Amino acid sequence: MRVLGTAGVHPSGGAAPRLERKARELLSILTVRAPAAVTLDELARLLWDDPPPSAVKTVRSHLSRVRVALRAAEPGADIERAGRDGYRLALAPERTDVGSVAAARARARRLLADGRPDSAAAVLAEARTVWRADPELPGTVAAEALRQGWRRERRLLVQEHLGCVVAGDDPGSALGELEQLTTADPLDEPLWVHYVRALHRAGRPNEALRAAAAARAALVEVGLDPSAALRDAQAEALRSAPPAATATPIRYATDRDGSTAFTRLSGDGRDLVVLNPGMITVDGLLDGAYARRALTALAGHAAVVCLDRRGIGLSDPLDPLRTPLDQWVTDVGRVLDTLGIGRADLFANFDTGLVALEFAARHPDRVRSLVLAQCYPRYTRGPDYPYGLDQATTDTLIHDTVSPADPAHGVDSVAQAAPSVAADEDFRRWWNRLGRRAASPAVALAVRTVATGTDLRHRLPGIAAPTLVLHRRNCLNVDVGHASYLATHLPDARLRTTPGTDALWFTDSADLLRHTVDFLRPR
Repeated sequence: MRVLGTAGVHPSGGAAPRLERKARELLSILTVRAPAAVTLDELARLLWDDPPPSAVKTVRSHLSRVRVALRAAEPGADIERAGRDGYRLALAPERTDVGSVAAARARARRLLADGRPDSAAAVLAEARTVWRADPELPGTVAAEALRQGWRRERRLLVQEHLGCVVAGDDPGSALGELEQLTTADPLDEPLWVHYVRALHRAGRPNEALRAAAAARAALVEVGLDPSAALRDAQAEALRSAPPAATATPIRYATDRDGSTAFTRLSGDGRDLVVLNPGMITVDGLLDGAYARRALTALAGHAAVVCLDRRGIGLSDPLDPLRTPLDQWVTDVGRVLDTLGIGRADLFANFDTGLVALEFAARHPDRVRSLVLAQCYPRYTRGPDYPYGLDQATTDTLIHDTVSPADPAHGVDSVAQAAPSVAADEDFRRWWNRLGRRAASPAVALAVRTVATGTDLRHRLPGIAAPTLVLHRRNCLNVDVGHASYLATHLPDARLRTTPGTDALWFTDSADLLRHTVDFLRPR
């Protein structure tokens, strides 16, 4: 007998009487409630939102039809009377799909306890094929709670199956489904735990850490604290990363206000803090061929430090009671304090120029110099600021990037930020993977809102640090007029323009790197 999907009685030989919809729904109710009995009144409330006067009589008629179908399919099968007006299914559990799934889950748990996760996964995979769809229950208010309960049971079956696959010999085989499921339901924490462990066990530690950060951000956004299981999965990825990943380990700067993820690349000389643009994470920088090559070049001339701003990557979520810019400035100071760095050079790109400028204004004694690549003091055009996009265009750009009405026709963010590599499929895959996992939609919106709505022109006269303003002359995403304004209004600034189109500092030509290295050389 099957009720996980369209309900019906299926004898091993011959054919059973065909049941109409109400009789099938009644059969589903009795099966999912077995071995408990269900009263006539309860059956009526489940079958109809407003039971008709003839409800009890109609229920008895359907019970009779179901009884005939059962007896035709299997000798001894029946609908038994229980008490004065209760009825229950009299059929061995293993003869129903509900019973066979329950037995499979119990067997899989025993196999897993015996250290046989692959055998457990095979048993649960078979159970998932048996569970074809939701039980065929009435579309009534009373039946909705029953339906939701069985949907939760089906999700538990999926979680158990994928957990066994991840614990087995081929954890990578679960990655495709886990990515789809966590994307569809970012609040399903058990699936995130399996996804983080699958990535870790498949030898992809950086992606495992990125997935853990995405899970934490999604949960915190709705007021939920990450569980011990998720924290343990993240810790496993950090502890057990292969040598290639531990060459630049992720560390945490922690104080009473929170934790900031950072890494320090090997390098000698001056301490250089590189502030990642947009939502590019520390581990993302190290995973990307262009970014890794550029960082390696910088590390040949300075001790390079990279960090994840709060809300992004592996750092703590944003505190809703403080402005994002204030928290990002605090992140820089927290990392410097943890490393014992008194003064550092700051390298910023695009929106992180705002972070660097604000940090330099608040803490002039901690900034040796600034390098600002494709940066600005204000992104939008105004009556007294003729550079950049108008506000309406900027608002539309944010909406079409973060939550386009039609994702298939949203903004091509690669072509916008780095047109020189727009045709590079490897770069696109890397970029899109970062975009899906670096931050939640709410944080992405916050980042872009701060980037395009902040005005720091009033801060410029008080920033005394020597500053190199770099700008690609044909940059599509940042008006070159911004660079001219910065160079004119910062007390100690020089401007270098170079050929190129990209807003990202690590793609396009190497001229930005060359000028940066020259600027940082001791004189």
